[in-house]
Amino acid sequence: MKIKNIKTIFSKKVLKIIFIISSFLFLIISPFYVFDKSRYSLDLNNLFTQDKSSKVVLNIFHIETFEGGTNSRSKYLEEIALNFNKSNKNCFIVIKTLTPEQLILNLQENNIPDLFSFGVGVGEYLKGFLTELDNNSNIRSDLIEYGKLEDKIYAYPYILSGYCLISYSEFIESSSSDLNSLITNKVKDKKEFSGLSIQKGGYTLPISVLVKNNINLVKDNYLTFSSGYETYKNFISKNSVTLLGTARDLARCKNRESMGNINSLQYNFLGGYSDLIQYIGVVDTKNSIKMIYAKNFAKYLTSQTSQNCLNKFGLFSVNNLFIYENDYMSLFEKTLKEDLSSLNAFISKDELITLENSYFSKTV
Repeated sequence: MKIKNIKTIFSKKVLKIIFIISSFLFLIISPFYVFDKSRYSLDLNNLFTQDKSSKVVLNIFHIETFEGGTNSRSKYLEEIALNFNKSNKNCFIVIKTLTPEQLILNLQENNIPDLFSFGVGVGEYLKGFLTELDNNSNIRSDLIEYGKLEDKIYAYPYILSGYCLISYSEFIESSSSDLNSLITNKVKDKKEFSGLSIQKGGYTLPISVLVKNNINLVKDNYLTFSSGYETYKNFISKNSVTLLGTARDLARCKNRESMGNINSLQYNFLGGYSDLIQYIGVVDTKNSIKMIYAKNFAKYLTSQTSQNCLNKFGLFSVNNLFIYENDYMSLFEKTLKEDLSSLNAFISKDELITLENSYFSKTV
C-alpha cells in the first residue's frame, strides 16, 4: 500500500502538474527580482568601504593664467575637495598648483594628473589628454559653450571673474556717464596723467571687454604691462587715471581705500565679456574607477553647494545663483549675469596674440 502511494505521488502526471505550477510561479515572481535595477547599481562607496585598503587618490594640476579674487583659487579647490571626501570616504584629492611653464615641463616628462584645472591660454596643451564630459545643467548655457571642442564638452567652467574700470575720483566729472572719458589723459597741477593702465601680452585678452562695451582706446592715452600685478602697481603709483582691473584688483583697491592708503576711487563694472574663467577637465587615464570619481568631482564643483562657497573667495558662480547681497560685489555679480562672450578654453597662445595685436592696431 505504501509503495503504491509513493508511486502515485511521483507519477508523471503529478510531476508534470508540479512543474507547470512552479514555472508559472517563476514567471510571476522573477521579474521583480531579475529586473530590480537597485540590485545591479554600483555603489562605489560601499564597494570600497568593504575593502579598507582600497583608496582612490585623484591628482589635480591647477594652473592659473589670471589673477583671482580675495583668496586663492587653489584654497577653494582644497575646500571643495574636503567636502567631496565627506560623501566619498575612500576618495582623496591632491592639488598641485603649477605655472604655465611648469605645466609644459610636466607634460614633456609625461607626468599627467587625473584632472586639470586651468584658465584660457594653456588649454591648447591639454585638449589631447581630456575625455568628453556629459552635459551639465548646473552651468549657464552661455558659459558651457567655451569648454567645447567640435560641439563636445571637454571642460566645465567652474569659476567666473570679471573686469572693471577703477578710476581716481578727482579726475572724473561726476555728471559724466561716458566711459570713454575715464580712459583719456588728464592734466592736473601741470602734470599729465595717462588715461589707462592695461595688461597686454598675458594669457587673457582684457582689451576685448573694452571693445564689447564700445570703449575706444586712443593712442598715447594708455600704458601697457605684461602682467596684471604690474598693471595694478602702475595705477596705485598714480601714473594713470584708470585701471582696467579684475576682481583681485577690486579687492586690493577697496582694501586700500578702507585703510586710507589711496585717494577716493570710482568703480565701473563691465559686462558682456569675460575670459576670466577657470575650467576643470578630466584626463582619459583608462582607469575606469578613477575616471568615474574624477567626473563626479568635476560635476560636484559646479553644484549649488560648491558654487555658494565662492563668495568667500571674491569670485562668482557659473550658474544663475546670486551669492552676494547688498554690496559692491552684488552689483558686480548682476553685471556679469547678462550673457557673456568669451574665448574658447582651448584657444592657442598664438591665436591670442593675433587677436590682441588686431585690437590694439585699431586704436584711434
